[in-house]
Amino acid sequence: MTRDGGVPLDDARAIAEALADVLTERGLVVVGSAAPAARVLGVGEVARLLGRRPAWVYQHAAELGAFRFGNGPKARLGFDVASIERWKRERQTRTPNSDSALRRRRSRQNGLPQGMNLIPYEASGSQA
Repeated sequence: MTRDGGVPLDDARAIAEALADVLTERGLVVVGSAAPAARVLGVGEVARLLGRRPAWVYQHAAELGAFRFGNGPKARLGFDVASIERWKRERQTRTPNSDSALRRRRSRQNGLPQGMNLIPYEASGSQA
């Protein structure tokens, strides 16, 4: 006990942390974090993430799942990280197409289709 009859601060903190752990384990308390705020990106962040210019992001805002922070036509745009990641996954190059391209390249030798012969050429001015 403290001088005023209360529980010492260290003990109170330990009890509060133990109670919070039990409530979290039972699903009665959801631990908040800064993640929800970090999930919203601005135009500049999306441009950097996609390797594009901000003008491109504005032109493709609807496709990227943008939303407006306000009602006006010039309200800031926001983008959910999950929407951007989904957009990227939908546009990933597929491996079956690239595998067939590799097979075509392997069937050529020196950049020419198999069985193709070149016409012999001698440079003018060179005498043997």
